[in-house]
Amino acid sequence: MNTIKRITGITVGTILLAGSVLSGCQSGGTKPSSHAAQPEGKPEKLVWYVRSSEPKNSQAVLDKANERIQKKINATLEMRFINPGDYDSKMQLVMSSGEAYDLAFTSAWANSYVNNVNRGAYIPLDAMIENYPGLKAMMRKEIWDAVKINGKMYGMPNNQIMTSQDGIWFKKDIAEKYGINLKAIKSMEDLTQALQTVKDKEPGIIPVREGTTSFSFKRSGTIIEDLFVVNPATWKVEDGVKLHADTFKSFRGWYQKGFFPQDVATLKDELSLIKAGKIFSRYGRQKPGADAELKAAYGFEVVNIPTGQPIIQRSGALSTLTAISSTSKHPELAMKLLDLINTDKELINLLSFGIEGQDYTKLADNRIEPKPGGYSLPAWMIGNVFNSYLLPGQPDDVWEQTKKLNETALVDPLISFSFDRKNVENEMARLVAIHKEFKPILDNGLDDIDKIIKQREDKLKAAGYDKVAQELQAQIDTWRKTQQ
Repeated sequence: MNTIKRITGITVGTILLAGSVLSGCQSGGTKPSSHAAQPEGKPEKLVWYVRSSEPKNSQAVLDKANERIQKKINATLEMRFINPGDYDSKMQLVMSSGEAYDLAFTSAWANSYVNNVNRGAYIPLDAMIENYPGLKAMMRKEIWDAVKINGKMYGMPNNQIMTSQDGIWFKKDIAEKYGINLKAIKSMEDLTQALQTVKDKEPGIIPVREGTTSFSFKRSGTIIEDLFVVNPATWKVEDGVKLHADTFKSFRGWYQKGFFPQDVATLKDELSLIKAGKIFSRYGRQKPGADAELKAAYGFEVVNIPTGQPIIQRSGALSTLTAISSTSKHPELAMKLLDLINTDKELINLLSFGIEGQDYTKLADNRIEPKPGGYSLPAWMIGNVFNSYLLPGQPDDVWEQTKKLNETALVDPLISFSFDRKNVENEMARLVAIHKEFKPILDNGLDDIDKIIKQREDKLKAAGYDKVAQELQAQIDTWRKTQQ
């Protein structure tokens, strides 16, 4: 019997956005591929690690999905769910142990795609992708170029919105109750005033989940390795933290005023707080239909306000990927599954929304209403969102809107640049560890900002920051010559 395994975490937590809530696609929905008749015999099992707490009714859903998967490619799927708050650490254990598995969610922001590729965790997909022209045609060349590392592609971008636009969602009822004009929020000062209103008048509500430089209402340049920023005017490498010192000082004020949860830097189970209506605002990646998607996820209406301009950049292309493990015993079959889940509309909707009648009610051919407590897994986490059903409140043309946004957004001039870390691997490992140490302190204003920035700078320099910055600058300068 096919089984789903849930990897137990310390607490249950889910982040539907991180920078991000995602949905959409670079091109329209794709027609199902014509899968040839599969060989007879016992089906092979594919294991897929997913960054999500285990959905309700998951066993029944996967049993039904496996009927279709076995018929199409003579395989069965076992999804192993890991709570979002524990995903990074548990996937590190999985990879370190050499465990044989087939597929995993990876990204720029969770289960680091770049780091895992550099450690040899994934296999290159370039040759296999050539056998699936339908998959290759789903996204523009810039996206495929963006996911390449040292000239090879190690992850399949989940077909969704490729435009990055930072923003914030706010709980609509609270904003209306106190007459907060959300559309008038254009600066950190405006945002601070809105959060102060909630703090003063709703003591039981947390004004904001956490801090992020995406709230700063300014674009400083292209972020590389989460440590460096390349100034688009000069092409020079700079320290991203120093550029946002004023933003971190605002967060220091927020922390001192009690705008954040008390355990803001360690909180894992944010979903319970959000669904209970205890959080007024949170980072939200902006996209067509986002309000409806968040209402379906959280059970209340939100208002999304952008804090940045739409742009297609490497971080967007790396925001949701599926990789094939280097320990996979069936990489070609895993690739067939990726093709199937991206081209078979019935399968993506089954794995995203569950079973009709049990988990949702069908309102129209392409529109559903999820049932409370039913199965739910974000389509953007596993495949082609353009083939997914519409939710209540999403406009009929949400995918057309998304396509237009993707086609008209600015493209980051560094979208195809990939930093080769081999000459500075040891230094980078130290820098990343230091950055992770100080990031929650700065993002959430936990201590004096000038003091923390100085401490961080001293540690980074001692760990080889200047050497890495020089190497990065040299690679950018060389790369630029190839683009001319």
